[in-house]
Amino acid sequence: MRIGVFGGTYDPVHLGHIWTARAVRDELGLDRLFMVVTCNPPHKHDEHRTDGNIRLDMLKAALADERGIEASDVELMRGGESYTVDTLVRFKRAYPDAELVFIVGGDMLENFPHWRDPSGILSLAVLAAVARPGTDEDMERLAARVTGSFGGEVRLCRYTGPDISSTDVRRRVENALPIDTLVPLRTERYIYENALYMPQMIVDTYQRLLQTLDGKRLVHTMMTVREAVALACRYGADPKKARLAALLHDCIRLPSKDILRYARERCYNLTPDEIENPALIHSRLGAVVAMEDYCVTDADVLKAIECHTLGRVGMSKLDKILYLADKIEPTRNFDGVDEIREAAYRSLNEGIILMMKRSVEHNASRGNAVHPLTLQAMESIQNEHTEE
Repeated sequence: MRIGVFGGTYDPVHLGHIWTARAVRDELGLDRLFMVVTCNPPHKHDEHRTDGNIRLDMLKAALADERGIEASDVELMRGGESYTVDTLVRFKRAYPDAELVFIVGGDMLENFPHWRDPSGILSLAVLAAVARPGTDEDMERLAARVTGSFGGEVRLCRYTGPDISSTDVRRRVENALPIDTLVPLRTERYIYENALYMPQMIVDTYQRLLQTLDGKRLVHTMMTVREAVALACRYGADPKKARLAALLHDCIRLPSKDILRYARERCYNLTPDEIENPALIHSRLGAVVAMEDYCVTDADVLKAIECHTLGRVGMSKLDKILYLADKIEPTRNFDGVDEIREAAYRSLNEGIILMMKRSVEHNASRGNAVHPLTLQAMESIQNEHTEE
């Protein structure tokens, strides 16, 4: 049996890591490959590193459907600084008859002589160095220097995958930029559902929402954040405003009797429509709560929260983004949602028209009246779309 060991901080794991693991697995014919989450790598001192168990969970999510590639917590369980030679000893004890292959990025070969016990590492495992295009001669020279100094074997593997860094992923999340092309889908969802790598104000707001929203509603909220960021970047809107509006769009989403009581306790003036259908209260009241309880002062954000359920005549770009993000975020699975998603990324107006038509048809099938604001908004947007 040939077993690969691929260590990393994975903060977070990204598609570059996954492509590398697949490429080495296939090129070297590995039977199993363990991606090992480091605890405290001695060459990367970072007090802001994400908790190891969270990094492990993200990695497990990313590898759920991968053939022959598994996440390993061997270094997290051991604790302390993560030295490769100690990890390989553990694997050798667990698989005494297997050939071990330790995978490193080609750029690490130059620093390899400074690792703890390089000779010990090479006595336990073949070193597989992943070289990027155009670095072949340098890697061959470094590999020869390593084997000449410490013995063992170094194999060079060719890598043609995406050039991605975990640092860039974290930076993009912090700045409300999409990461869907950088990390596996399940990892992206984990990041958003747990508000990882986001500014402290966003994390604090998320922590407050944890106390008021049930689990399903909170997942919907964070997936709406994800979708709003993507739409804002697609259409040149402010993604940070979109993120905040999406985060608070359901901040007062309560059962009908509870939201009626809450609104009356807050001396909120309910309209006849809201009294008859309490589900309408949360958007208009949500804007009030966002302002009074969460100290949001941005009028664009408050207006988007206020009209995200029914729409309004003269919707702004941010209004449209939140309206659509709420309806097409990844956990939504109603009939026709995929068609609306595709339309939303062609044209905001086209997406909203399809969504509003679907809402009208859905209400008609149940014998429910459509709110006049929605009909007026749909007519207004249809006129805009005709003029585009």
